[in-house]
Amino acid sequence: MHTNTATSRQPIGGAETYFIRSGYRSRTEVEYFLDETDDTVIWQPDVYPYAAAQAQKLGRDVVIDIGCGRAGKLASLAGEYPAWSYIGVDFGDNLVWCRDNHPFGEWIDVDLESAERLPIDPSLVRRSIVVCSDVIEHLMNPMPALSLIRGLLMEGSAAAVLSTPARECRSGYDAPGPPRNPSHVREWASDEFQALLRASGFEIHYAGLTRSDDASNGLSTQLLLVGTGEVEGEQR
Repeated sequence: MHTNTATSRQPIGGAETYFIRSGYRSRTEVEYFLDETDDTVIWQPDVYPYAAAQAQKLGRDVVIDIGCGRAGKLASLAGEYPAWSYIGVDFGDNLVWCRDNHPFGEWIDVDLESAERLPIDPSLVRRSIVVCSDVIEHLMNPMPALSLIRGLLMEGSAAAVLSTPARECRSGYDAPGPPRNPSHVREWASDEFQALLRASGFEIHYAGLTRSDDASNGLSTQLLLVGTGEVEGEQR
């Protein structure tokens, strides 16, 4: 695993590249990610426990999981906090699997690259915290998903917990792309991703690194806690 995280000499990019540095190549197409779990490795093992701790701190008892996949880690939370409510958002075979196999939760079929809003009861949103764990890098256009998350925050969700690979820890700031993982469209360095979030109207309350998996224990995944900020030009 790449561990040289020295800051790049290149400035971060602009909105047209989702703030990724010049010269990076994203994938132009990607296959649907079927969340078939390898039971020997838990990916992003600390993200959902962190979200649960934040929910408790903020007095929330609803977890909205954006891009839930087969919701294995959401199921673990449901086992630990059975009185809470859980809402999984995804589409295709992953969501069908959730509906057929999980005895808990509400499962909402939404294409994260085109949906403009989520059909969630406002009373549940106001009791919620949002999780979007290692999803954004799978999307050709991440902006609709970020807009959905910000919309939930504007409607009263307490905060959103986001995670995504940290390119500077995996392949280096100036890696040309595309990512080694064939299901990833692009991967952001931490400063690039934070710039994208701020430009999208989020206020960053915490940003750091967490474990990618429980086998290597390498700190190569970005972990962020965000709320709402201002978008340039937006009227309130």
